[in-house]
Parts: sequence; structure tokens; C-alpha cells
Amino acid sequence: MTALIPDQPTPLIIARFSEITLKGRNRAFFEKRMERNAALHLRPHGPWRIRRERARLVVNGGEDVATAVAILRGLPGIANVSVTRPVSREPQQLEAAALDYTASLLAGTPHPEGRTPRFRVTVDRKDKRYPQSSMEVAAQLGHAILEQHPGLKVDLGRPDFTLMVEIWEDGALLFGEKLSGPGGLAVGSSGRAVCLISGGIDSPVAAYLMMTRGCPVVYLNFHSFPFIGEQSKEKVHDLVRLLSRHQPASRIYVAPFANIQQAIRDHCPEGLRTILYRRLMNRVANAVAEKEGALALVTGESMGQVASQTMENIYVIQQSAAYPVMQPLIGMSKEKIIAVAREIGTYPISIQPYPDCCTLFQPRHPETRAKPERVHRAEAALPLEPLVAECVAGLEVTDYGPQYYPTQW
Repeated sequence: MTALIPDQPTPLIIARFSEITLKGRNRAFFEKRMERNAALHLRPHGPWRIRRERARLVVNGGEDVATAVAILRGLPGIANVSVTRPVSREPQQLEAAALDYTASLLAGTPHPEGRTPRFRVTVDRKDKRYPQSSMEVAAQLGHAILEQHPGLKVDLGRPDFTLMVEIWEDGALLFGEKLSGPGGLAVGSSGRAVCLISGGIDSPVAAYLMMTRGCPVVYLNFHSFPFIGEQSKEKVHDLVRLLSRHQPASRIYVAPFANIQQAIRDHCPEGLRTILYRRLMNRVANAVAEKEGALALVTGESMGQVASQTMENIYVIQQSAAYPVMQPLIGMSKEKIIAVAREIGTYPISIQPYPDCCTLFQPRHPETRAKPERVHRAEAALPLEPLVAECVAGLEVTDYGPQYYPTQW
């Protein structure tokens, strides 16, 4: 490990890798991608320096630690983040530093009235040549803390606060928490995908889950102006801006979909409208995927959630896709999807009452088990190539850089 400098002006931020640590000979590829993503996201927020070390990034040099921590916590590939204090690992100096740090933890920890504050000490001896074992160091520090703070109580199961210690070759780190990140893989370590995003709850969650699998996501939204207002489009842009905290570069295409929907309304059976909407969306997405060099499409279907998401309908809808269709939510309940949406901050935006294009000309009795031959006959009544070409020609493109948007919108 690079030498720890106890008297440096700012803390060390440690961002620990997630699944990257399980990789073999190609591990360096994943780690370099993680380092690059962190550098791109942190660059607009100060002179942060990044070192790639064993299973982690070490970050320091900037002033706005809270923002840097929030940025790192949003990056796929990061398991957790800690703000640490570098200290000497010499036993007496380590004990003195631990006592000082414990005082700061105690001051910042709320305690229920009438109950003795509880704490624990955990030690991770990264340098196995250190003369004392992890348990011995923990016991020594715990004893010193109790002597200085006799009103405390040791509780290994449910402490009010924890003093965490890592001992390395050139020093030690003290910290009080590990703030969870998304986990998964660094964006860019897997192939690019085009995500069909609406203003609803599901598709932003699907995009987020694909990013945690290392996939850079390009967004495609369908907007039916003048039938659907501009607020619907802005809502989707808000979602993409928020999701941009998870990948260094985000692009959204907005496709004019009103003419396609009117043609389906005028020439096709009412019950098949939603299925035909989605098949035409796939055809437009095929063109975007080819343009972007993507290898897959991503949608937010959850099996059985609505009429268009039965097994039969999903089967016939996917027939119009020229690329594999990834559906990361397919086996999730609505409650679980909402829980993830709340966690990543998209939920408050998604529930804003602005309709998307799929609400336009909704059938009174939608088909739930569409037959492929019937769908193909209905589609044959449409001038498919001109409709798709017109839609693709009208695509609006917006790019968002490696900006950070807080989850508290």
C-alpha cells in the first residue's frame, strides 16, 4: 500500500470494489475502468487525486468530502465507501489516535435517553506480519476506550457506533462506517445497451440495474406531441439527469411517436394497439442501437404486471427486435421495483402526474394473449418502413456529462 500520511490536510476516502475482486487474470481491466469512471465523475468537483490499490480506490486532495463520498457511492462497481483518518500503526500512537477518534464518534452519535451508549471495535489486519493479531488489537483498544469513557458499554451485536481499524504495511486507517454503494461492475466493462425509458417507475430501475452489470446505457424515449404535453418529456430528462450519476456519459434520444400511434389507431384492431406500439418502438430502437453500436435493448417489463406483459404478448413484441431484449425486472414484484426506485431516487420523479405516450388511444379491452399471426396481419396494414424512417429522422438527441445530481431531488 502507498504510504499513509497522518498529517495530510484532508481525510482519505476509501472506495472498495465489489465484484471486481472476484475477477482473475482480467481483473486489471475492471479496476482501470473503475478508476477512470471515478476520475471522470470527480473532475468537476475539485482537485481530487485517485490511487488504485488492492481492491479499492484511495481518494484525497479535494475539499468537499461529502460530495465526493456521494459521487463515489453512486458508481456501479463500488461496494462501500469510508472516510478514514490515516494514523501511525505503532501501538502507543495507534491507541492515542483511537481514543481521539472515539471521542469524535461519540460526540456525533445520538444515544437513546436512559440507556448506556454501546460501542465495538473491529480490526482488519491487512499486513499479516503485524506482531499483534486483529483480536488482540481490538481488545487493547477497547480496554483503553473503556478506561477513558467508563460510561460506555461493549456490544458486539447492536452497537451505537463502531470504531473500525485497518492496519497496513505503512500505517493504519480509522473510520466509523462503511457507506454502501451500488455494487456490481464498473460501467463500461460490459457492452452498450439501448434502454427504452418512459416516465414511469419501472424503466429507470431497469436502466440502473443494467448499469450495475457494467453496461453503458443509451436512453430512448417516445413522445407523442401534441397529444402529450412537454412536461412528460421534461420528466424523462429529469430521470436521465439523475441517473447520470451512475455513468460518465449519458445520451437520450426522444422519438416523435404521434404519427405512428395515429396510424395504428386508424388501421389496426383496437385490442392490439399497445402491442403494436411496442413492436414499432422496437423497430425504432433497432435503428438507435445500430447507430450507437449497442448490443442489446433494455425494457422495464415485469411478468404479468399489465396486459401487455403476459408471456404471449412479450413473445410477440420481442419478435420485432433485431437485438437481444434484456428485462432485468421480469421476475420482480411491483413492491420490490418501487423499493429500488426509492433507493436510487427516481421514485419521486416517476410519480409526477404527467402521462407518457403509452396512455394515448388506450384500448378499452386490451389483448392479453396475442396470436403472432393476428399481430402480423394487423401490422401489414401499416406503411411500416416510412413510419419508422420518419420517426428516426425526427429523433432529438441530448447529452449529459459526468455530472452529479443528489438523490434528494
